[in-house]
Amino acid sequence: MDIITLLGAMCLAYGGMLILYYRLRTTEKRKKLSQLMLNGIKSMRRGNLDKALIYFDKAYEYTIETNNMEEMADALYNIGIIYKEKGEMDSAVEYLNSAQSVYDELQDKDGSKKVTAVTQSIR
Repeated sequence: MDIITLLGAMCLAYGGMLILYYRLRTTEKRKKLSQLMLNGIKSMRRGNLDKALIYFDKAYEYTIETNNMEEMADALYNIGIIYKEKGEMDSAVEYLNSAQSVYDELQDKDGSKKVTAVTQSIR
């Protein structure tokens, strides 16, 4: 009986450690994603579009890993804005359309409106 109790306690402790580990990993990924998005915005405001594009591309990759649709839409939108600023309108429209699809899926009307406004300014 004591061995069974001990084994049960060990299993519970192990399960608790696993839950804690995955929560910490998720928190780390969220922080990393936020930092990438912030760095991208800072670079974009400073006019360093190539550097901003790198940050937003990495952020987009993280959103795929974490299945974070809200940040995914924002990353795609910002990538579209950068391509618009660089004069690469075909790429801009492609990314903006992708952002629009994600915003629509999320039923984010504000996101959809901002994408529509930028897309109309291109055409």
